[in-house]
Amino acid sequence: MTPPPGERPQPTPPRRTSLLAGLLRRVQRSSAAWLERRVDQVLGTSGLLPPAAENERNAGGPAEPPAAEKRAGMLGAVAEKLRGAADTYVAAKLDEIEARVDVKLDEIEGRLDRKLLEIHEQLGDLRDREIRHRLRLLKITLAFTVLVALLSLGYKLLVRLWIR
Repeated sequence: MTPPPGERPQPTPPRRTSLLAGLLRRVQRSSAAWLERRVDQVLGTSGLLPPAAENERNAGGPAEPPAAEKRAGMLGAVAEKLRGAADTYVAAKLDEIEARVDVKLDEIEGRLDRKLLEIHEQLGDLRDREIRHRLRLLKITLAFTVLVALLSLGYKLLVRLWIR
């Protein structure tokens, strides 16, 4: 709602948080702390701090690191474990894919080899038929050459006998 042209806008009163909202925030913080403790138990807190900080902590240094550092260390450790698990999973899947590809390539290579043998046999058959065909043509050519030679010889004999 806009105020009339001559009046100042009324400031809105600050929002009051309800009792339920405060209770929900408190439950959220406690559940986050509980989850943090569970993750610490699963992962172990000794892996989160560097050895120098661990010695300082045991030797009477600061009693406990600030919550933000602790959370960052915990999240870093979880991220490292997840990264390692993901890398392992990806490597296993890549090996599996590589094995499948090798099997497929072997199948394709076998089919290509069979096809090449089939083509080689077909070419051999075609070559043999071509050679037979050419030999047949050479025989026919030789027969006609001999026939022409005999006719020529007969003609020459007739001409010599006839002219004499």
